[in-house]
Amino acid sequence: MADHRILIPFIFHFAAGVYGKGGRDLLLPLEKQFELASRKGWSDDPDDPGGATMIDVTLATFAAYRRSRSMPSPTKTDLQGITFGEWEDILKTMFWDRMKADNVRSQAIANIIVDWIWASGPSAIRRIQTAVGVKADGIVGPLTLQAINEADAGTLFTNIRRMREIHYRQCRGAWKYLHGWLRRLNAILPDGSFDFR
Repeated sequence: MADHRILIPFIFHFAAGVYGKGGRDLLLPLEKQFELASRKGWSDDPDDPGGATMIDVTLATFAAYRRSRSMPSPTKTDLQGITFGEWEDILKTMFWDRMKADNVRSQAIANIIVDWIWASGPSAIRRIQTAVGVKADGIVGPLTLQAINEADAGTLFTNIRRMREIHYRQCRGAWKYLHGWLRRLNAILPDGSFDFR
C-alpha cells in the first residue's frame, strides 16, 4: 500500500527548492529536509490563488487544522513558524487520509491524486471520482477506493495527469505559475518515483 512519507521530499523540493548537490539534501532525514525547506518555503504573493503559504500549506489550511484541534486562529507569523510535526500532520490527516490513500494499491496513483488535492484543494476529489466513473460527491468511500484500485494504473495515471494539466491551464494564476505547476506535475512518474530535475 501507498505511504505518505514518500511524497514529502517531492513537496519540499517543489515548494522550497530542497535538493543540494546531486540531490543529496533529499536523502537527509525528513526533519532536516523540513529545516531546509523552512528557509525558502514562505510565499505571500498576491497573484497566488492560495495566498500566504509556508511549504505549500496555506494560511486557510493551517486555520482549518488549528480549528480541528480547538486551537486559536493562526497569524501569518504562526504559519511561518509551523513545525514539522504540524506540517506532516496536515499532509497526513487533511489530505492523505481524506483520500484514504493508505488503501490505494499504487504509490504512483496515490502520489498524483494526493498532490492534486494538496495543490488544488478538496474539489479535486470530485474530478478524481469522475475519472474513475463513480458518483462525484467529494467523499472517498469504498466505491471510490474500489474503482481506483481496479482501474488500470497506467491508464488512470495518464488520465489524472491530463485532467490536472487542463485544470491548471484554466486557473486564474496560470499566467504566472503555469510553467512551475506543469514542471511539478511532470515530475510525478508512473512508477511511483519522482524526477527532481
